Amino acid sequence: MPDVFLPGNLVRIKDFQFEDGSSRNKYLFVLLRDGTTAYVISSLATSQNKLNVAATKNGCYHHPRLSTYYHFPAGEVIGTGDFYFDKETYIFFRDNVRKILVTELSQYGSSTTDPFAIAHVATLSNGELKKLLQCVVTSTFTPEDLKTELTSFKDSL
Repeated sequence: MPDVFLPGNLVRIKDFQFEDGSSRNKYLFVLLRDGTTAYVISSLATSQNKLNVAATKNGCYHHPRLSTYYHFPAGEVIGTGDFYFDKETYIFFRDNVRKILVTELSQYGSSTTDPFAIAHVATLSNGELKKLLQCVVTSTFTPEDLKTELTSFKDSL
């Protein structure tokens, strides 16, 4: 299987195991790759706007009391492969930017005979990846050590 856990990639993992023991299909954005570790947004991209936030265009938004979030408008191509979300899609940042070993992520593809258990969906353009990284590093919920590493990578793009 080709290495799908590269910076800027949007990856779909079938039956991703969450910390609470539940599992479901998940989209995962890879922000940075440092050898054996991938820096990822480990929350679900969601079309459910349960916080009733206002977003009309692609990009980062800051809500003073709730969260920093990134919005992808429905039908807007987000990278290579002409991929777009069918519905308005949000990524809310709350303690969900973390490092995960690539071997841990790769287990989803090796433990099944399903060739689509891990699928590369799209690759963000450098400009879009920089915007997403900027949103992550301005979130008060991103740990300081990760902010430093992600800022350095963003500035190198």
